[in-house]
Amino acid sequence: MSTNVIRHPHSYTLQLFRLALDKLPPGFDPVRRTYFERKLVEFESKPKTPYEEIRLNITQLGHESWPERQAYQEMYNRYGHSSEESFLLENLDLGIRQKFEKFLSDGGKINYLNRIRPVDQLTTPTPFERYFSPEEKFAISQALLTACDQARQEIEGLIMTSRSAEYKQLVQEFKQRAQVLEGKIKELGKMAAFSDKWSESIIDRVRVLEEGWSVIEAGVDEKELDYELEYWKGTLSSFLEA
Repeated sequence: MSTNVIRHPHSYTLQLFRLALDKLPPGFDPVRRTYFERKLVEFESKPKTPYEEIRLNITQLGHESWPERQAYQEMYNRYGHSSEESFLLENLDLGIRQKFEKFLSDGGKINYLNRIRPVDQLTTPTPFERYFSPEEKFAISQALLTACDQARQEIEGLIMTSRSAEYKQLVQEFKQRAQVLEGKIKELGKMAAFSDKWSESIIDRVRVLEEGWSVIEAGVDEKELDYELEYWKGTLSSFLEA
């Protein structure tokens, strides 16, 4: 007799939560890591957990880890990309490696492999797509995934050893940056009290901006935040004067 396995209604979101925990950079508070790991286990064991509660915890994790994640990305930008290319070449078979080296010497870039393109360019083959056969593209893409993991391991090693002071300094800088962003979001939120007409719209915009902290969103965009502040200052000024 077969038994039906009940799938958690938010299993995909919980997988993202798990991935976010697994990818936390070095230096994140171990006590808070344990807290979020326990919350994940709790959510997995309770299928009736509201989606909103899971979402809020993912956003909170992203908010708290934002300085470390930004600092880690900066370290990767500084030291990881050259290693990524070296590891990629090491992971390719000789024939494909030689062709890929020629691709690079002809002006090709690794980011042609996985960069996001505008909608109007989706039907136009990239230089990478024109240069390689489907089999070669698959082999290179798989090698790149491995190379990225190797480069991340190397960066994490640097962060824990010879570049630890540099990383810690970056974390502090991004903590200060986070405080600035938090202040601007709070400033926008306070504007909701100025007008019943626009209150709901402002609160909704604050919610969207706060979701930007989440590890599964694009991030908090300071330019967008500044635009929102100026827009609502102008809108509320006109409304109050009317």
